[in-house]
This record gives sequence, structure tokens and C-alpha cells, in this order.
Amino acid sequence: MRIIVMGAGPIGGIVGGRLARAGNNVTLVDIDVEHVRSIRERGLRVDVPDGPFTVSLPALLPYEVQGQFDMGFIAVRSNYTGDVLAFLASHLDKNAVLVSLQNGINLPLLEEVVGSDRAIGTVIRMRSRRLDLGHVQTEQRGRLYIGHLHGKTTAQVEAVSSLLNTVIPTETISNIFGLLWSKLTYTCLGLFGSLADESLKVICETEVNRRLCVDFLGEVVSVGKATGARFEPLAEYDPLDFHPSRPLDARLCALVETSRNWKSDDRRGPVQQLKRRMRTEVDQTIGYVAENGDKLNIPTPLCRALVRMIHEIEKGKRPLQIRNYAELADATSFSG
Repeated sequence: MRIIVMGAGPIGGIVGGRLARAGNNVTLVDIDVEHVRSIRERGLRVDVPDGPFTVSLPALLPYEVQGQFDMGFIAVRSNYTGDVLAFLASHLDKNAVLVSLQNGINLPLLEEVVGSDRAIGTVIRMRSRRLDLGHVQTEQRGRLYIGHLHGKTTAQVEAVSSLLNTVIPTETISNIFGLLWSKLTYTCLGLFGSLADESLKVICETEVNRRLCVDFLGEVVSVGKATGARFEPLAEYDPLDFHPSRPLDARLCALVETSRNWKSDDRRGPVQQLKRRMRTEVDQTIGYVAENGDKLNIPTPLCRALVRMIHEIEKGKRPLQIRNYAELADATSFSG
């Protein structure tokens, strides 16, 4: 079986590297020329809790890919999903399975290409990063949850689960849509914390910013619930604790409890990307929430303001600074 992994960053590198070390026929594809060259020349170095390893495997730039593949893993940022799917169209076997290893709700896009039984969503609980060219790292063994949007068990999802479970603990679930929405709240929280080069712990030290944070999470959860998502509790918090139907004091208490595990030097959002003026996933995450809010007649003023402000940072028109949260409050007529 030929496996293609689109994106050789922290997630694609760790998953693809582990699969290759286990003897699978894996090809990594990435657009970073230097990263690809490093993997070709020195192998992919993967630092994991059960021991670091280096594995040799094909690493290609997109234009170098030839032939067809039986399984594709998509591990690029969500703003590149459309480009990757268009590229893969001519490189997939007629029965190929596509697996999203991404943030956001990308699974419907995969279904448009390969159908509902061959499109599989994944929620990854494993913090990882790229340390250097050809070098990825995670301090956690990690856990994967996979499934179809329709929630049924198929031969395809069982095959992917069996494959992944050989290298990372993997669980097939019937409510992948709900868990994807739960993970989306976590991704959106990281973006909320990306208006300044500070940790969420520091950002949420003030009462006004704590209120902004719970109201923002309330918008995300309200829209998700209205789409029919059945939220699943995360290890960090239960997203439904932030639904605006709950009293404000209860939502603030939930945030305070969650923040006990935050660290003052912890950056969870794409701050490093923003420092380099790179495009983030804001349109496919917070923007996705706002678009669905419009369809469902649910106001999302904080989501819309955050999308605008992050775009301004991406373009160099707004600095990363704590003052941005005061402007966010002003922009949404938030009185505190």
C-alpha cells in the first residue's frame, strides 16, 4: 500500500515518520525546499517520548510526485486544504482513502472528493513542533480519535485505525463531528491569544479580558451547537461550560479553573507565524464559525473582529500587543 503524507511539519512528520519506521511505504510531500532537502540528505529525525529516531523515506516537492496512492494523509494548515485536494485528484487510486490530520472542520471538503466512506476525520491530542529542518518533536505519546461524518463504522475507517494504532494509540468514535467542534474551540482559543506576544495566562489576568474570552468561546460553542454538533469534553475543559445559556459567573469560574494549568511562558496560538507575517488558519477556524453564524442567524461580533485584527497583523498593519484586547472590546461594544 502506497501512503502519501501532504505536509511534513510537526504532525505530518511525526505520523509519517512513525509509519515509515514501522515498515510502511510512506512518501512525504512538502513545499519547504530546505526542509525536504534536509530529509533527503539526513533522514527525518523524530523526537518522541519512547525514544528519538531517524528514518529514511522519500521526501518530495509537489511537482516531483508521480503515480497513484492508496491512502492520503493531509497534514497542512487548513488554509491550504483546497490546494492539496486539487493536487491529489490525479494521484489517488479509485478506492483511495483520505484522512485529515488538521485543525478545523475539513472533513466535508474531503467528502466532496472521495465520498463519505473514504473521507476520515482525525482529532489529534499531541502537542508537537518542528525544531529544525528535518527535525520534528513531541513530548507526548499522543492519542488519535478518528471517524466518519456519518458516524458509522466502515472497512475503511477500521483499516486506518488499525494502521495508526500500530504507532499511536487510536480510537474510532461515532461522534467525530462533535469532537472536531470541541477541538475547534481549543484552536480558536489559541487564536484568541494571538493578538499579543503573551501567554493566555498573562492576557487573561484582567477581568475585562477574561470576560472577552468567555464571551468569545460562547460564540463558538453557540454556533457549533446550532449546527448539530454534540460537543465532547476535552481534557482541558468541557466546551459546553462556556455556552452563553449558563450564568456569566459560572462561565468565568470555568475559565479560571481551566487557566490553572496555563503557564506564563506558554504560547498556544500562531504567534510565531504572525511574527513572520504568514497566513494563519483564522478564516478556516474563527472565520468558519462566523460564516456558520450568519447562516444560522447567530451574532458573532467577537469572531468577526478577531478575524479582521489577525488579518491586519498578518499584513503588518497591526502590531502584536496587549493593547489589541482593549480595541477588541471597543470594536464589539463590550462594556465589561
